[in-house]
Amino acid sequence: MIPRLGLVLLYLLVCAGSPAQTLNQDELFAGPHIDKLIGEGKYQDAYEFIKAGIEKNEVTKAYSATFYAGLGTFFIEVGQIKDAAETLKVADAVSSRTGLGNSYTARAMTVLLLAQGDFNGAANWAGKSVRESSYRGARNIEIAYCRSLEALARLRSGDLKRAAKLIGDALKDVPDDNDADPLFASRVLFTACLIESHQARYKEAQEYCRRGLEVVEKKKIDSRDVSLAHLAMAESYFLGGDMAKSREFITKSMDHTSGKLKSTHQDMVSALELLARVDLKEAKPADAQAHAQSAFDMAVTIFGEGAGGTKGPQKTLQEAKKANAKQP
Repeated sequence: MIPRLGLVLLYLLVCAGSPAQTLNQDELFAGPHIDKLIGEGKYQDAYEFIKAGIEKNEVTKAYSATFYAGLGTFFIEVGQIKDAAETLKVADAVSSRTGLGNSYTARAMTVLLLAQGDFNGAANWAGKSVRESSYRGARNIEIAYCRSLEALARLRSGDLKRAAKLIGDALKDVPDDNDADPLFASRVLFTACLIESHQARYKEAQEYCRRGLEVVEKKKIDSRDVSLAHLAMAESYFLGGDMAKSREFITKSMDHTSGKLKSTHQDMVSALELLARVDLKEAKPADAQAHAQSAFDMAVTIFGEGAGGTKGPQKTLQEAKKANAKQP
């Protein structure tokens, strides 16, 4: 069962008001372990490990933002964006006061802002995550992932040239044999797929997605990465003009999201919005309006009324309504 914020937030609020003491290796050992559990799709195990870490922080008074950032990342993965936002406020407060867990907090804030549609804010936090991860001595693949997050933020804000430069730098640290960490290598490759697609290099783009899927398939992992791979492929085929293949991968993404995570999730919003755009391309305005309405309603539930994450679905809904109104 995926938890609500509940009692965990009480721990966070207590921690946020307490003085920092020594770092007990949270950044060296706990952070990578959280990444591993989330990357492998072991979400309940990740939640239990993070909760225990927060409880330990309260007992020892040795606070690092690592566990709180990990909890925020967990909430993002499972589609609890409002809980993620509240948790990461605390992570940011702790990291600002203690200087501990900065890289994990910056990375998680980047992912949150991307989900919420604040692409300029995400790009700024991504740059910080690269700097903080480098300072911490993080592995090259982790730093590459942070660069890919900025690349995605730049793409979504319309700066394709900058996005292409960033993803090119990130790809240098992805092993050619794809024997690398899920969550990091796979998502760098999915972002590469999107950026290549927006440059009309569809064959190369789809090869990046296949490589990203290979990362998780080699390790027999069932995680959110599968849904994200299908979403990236769907967008690539959409941009390339193959609506049938785009619809096929949208369906795969939706099926995986609802099966592995839940039916109310930001990835489902993205899939429904893209499906509405496919409907419009295929001159099916009634279907487009229905799918766009579902995407918008779900976005409001996930992000809140008027939140940034609702703007894309709202725009697509308006386009669908306009097209539908023109039907005889």
